[in-house]
Amino acid sequence: MRLGFVGVGAISEAVVDALMTGPHGSDLHVVLSPRNAQRSAHLAEKYAQVSVATSNQSVLNESDVVFMGVLPGQMNDVCADLAFRSDHTVVSLIAGMPPSTVAGIVAPATTVVQMIPLPVIAMHAGPLVICPGNPEIMTLFEGCGEIIALEDEAHIFILSCTSASMSSFFEYQNTVINWSTKTGLPKEISQQYSTSLYKGLATEAMATSYEDLADMPREHETPGGLNEHIRTSLVAAGMFDELTKQLDHIYVHRNRAKKSD
Repeated sequence: MRLGFVGVGAISEAVVDALMTGPHGSDLHVVLSPRNAQRSAHLAEKYAQVSVATSNQSVLNESDVVFMGVLPGQMNDVCADLAFRSDHTVVSLIAGMPPSTVAGIVAPATTVVQMIPLPVIAMHAGPLVICPGNPEIMTLFEGCGEIIALEDEAHIFILSCTSASMSSFFEYQNTVINWSTKTGLPKEISQQYSTSLYKGLATEAMATSYEDLADMPREHETPGGLNEHIRTSLVAAGMFDELTKQLDHIYVHRNRAKKSD
């Protein structure tokens, strides 16, 4: 399969890494745009089946599936000089630009998919949102992460808001790691234990039904115990109410901004 990338930023690089080290890597030929010369050259040196094109149009000419990895504000200008084919499958990596909007920009290509990969896709981990659930693209990314297929593009924005909790997770995690280190643990042990702890909890949550998720906090604490003390203290401080409030805020604020565009 011939894949092309217009725009080779950090997310595009992570996607290329995931694909080339995934189960279908040996069947792929990837051509990169010259927009980020250093990153493109690095990937071409890293993988024998990856090359760098002389222009964005060359990427399209040499590809069947085209990944668009430019900034939202650049999309119209970049595509204005490009001639897409009707048989192109266009995969947008652009946040905040749903497939229906992209379709009008990349005509006559009619197969348009939005993907929301996270940097951790390079490690074949984390959620990989694909909208709509195109069978060809879903097969291509088998083994590269937890595929979540959406049919309603309005749901993409809800998941974008959910993803806004990522940096807060690391702040929470780092607070625990730094406390452990400050209190006497070697820093390597502090990091190893806490990251393994949260990985284990996430693994357990993934195997738990939605109906049972509400019981998990109390199943992981004993009355009067340490876990209960931390959780109830954070609840009393309003931490989780504030999280819900801020998720509501970005959802409403960004929706208003989209409607005014």
